[in-house]
Amino acid sequence: MYNKPLTFAATTLLLCSPVMILTSCEGEKDSAAQAPALVPEVQVTKLVTKDVPIRQEWVGTLRGTEDAEIRSQVTGYLLSKDYRDGAYVKKGQVLFQIDPRPFQATLDQAQGRLEQYEATLKKYKLDVERYTPLVKTGSVSRKQLDDALQQVQETEAAIATAKAQVDEAKINLKFTTITAPISGLAGLATPSIGNLLTPSSPTPLTTISSIDPIRVDFSVSERDFLNSMDNNLTRQKHLKFDVILANGTEYPMQGEPVAIDRNVDAQTGTINIVGHIPNPNLTLRPGMFVRVRATVKTLENAALVPPRAILSAQSAKFIIYLDDKNIPHMQVVNLGPVVDGMQVINIIPMPHSTFTKDSPIVVEGIMQAAKVQGQAPVKPLPYKPVVSQPVMPSIGAQSFEKARTPEGMKDGEAQPSAK
Repeated sequence: MYNKPLTFAATTLLLCSPVMILTSCEGEKDSAAQAPALVPEVQVTKLVTKDVPIRQEWVGTLRGTEDAEIRSQVTGYLLSKDYRDGAYVKKGQVLFQIDPRPFQATLDQAQGRLEQYEATLKKYKLDVERYTPLVKTGSVSRKQLDDALQQVQETEAAIATAKAQVDEAKINLKFTTITAPISGLAGLATPSIGNLLTPSSPTPLTTISSIDPIRVDFSVSERDFLNSMDNNLTRQKHLKFDVILANGTEYPMQGEPVAIDRNVDAQTGTINIVGHIPNPNLTLRPGMFVRVRATVKTLENAALVPPRAILSAQSAKFIIYLDDKNIPHMQVVNLGPVVDGMQVINIIPMPHSTFTKDSPIVVEGIMQAAKVQGQAPVKPLPYKPVVSQPVMPSIGAQSFEKARTPEGMKDGEAQPSAK
């Protein structure tokens, strides 16, 4: 008995459904037409203009301003070592003692021969004095007088030789006591007590280095040397450079260059520069490797942007700026060095460009801005750098070949950036 009302209700619903659906669809179309298009948000920053010092680094090797290799000058047995390994020694301080007895005996023998020759000389001179008046009376022949004179001359020559032998023996005896020729830090001693020391030994007994100030040698390329001639590194007086140690810390005192080698190495194309670094605490030691960092020139009124603001299109580099209506446009630039996390750029003139030093520059949202350049505005927001964000061009810059050529320029008209 309930079939007829149910059939009527179902029929009524089916007939009315198309009208409801059409009405609903038309309402959605009207709402979509009335909804405004989404404006892409981008993060922007201002162009930074300031003087930028250009700094370069070179690898340097430390050594003493004076390095003295201590060697034995005579052959003998080592009796004692009179300094502490690795200690600071003063000039004239005794380092080693060689057995002096054989050298003392040689000196005594040379001294005895000298005295013998001197006594013989006195006798021959007395003979000459006696023979001279007797030759006139004929009591002594002329030959005897000549022989006496010759013996005097030979003995005088022998005395000169004996004196030289005495001096040599004294020097050798003095060499048995080995002293420090300079003040500085002494290295480890290589011989042991009782070893036979010889002058021909290839290994020094120890080495003393004067390390306050300590010397640093670093090599710069020929191009860097020529570039620095008109600036700092080779001409300015009182130029200072920073020293970075192997653990990455900066040495608290600055060094200064003191000498430049006379020639460029033909094999490496570099020239050696010598610097001195104050080392009052003896922290720096010979043989250490350090990095030498110096300002070679200063870019005056340089323009800087975050590196992520740079777009790449083949060999050309761009930035995107906003005009007074927040419409993005592209500007060709040349790249300089990255200094303290900021990219130095050189603005290349472009036709119809409205870029000024106060124009907002897009850093984040670059691809969205590139797609609507010259057509629609974007919503600028202040650029918020992320501490962990890498200092490199954005991902969009790596695939920028898909973006359009800046308005007002033809394909291939953009100038390549300087390498």
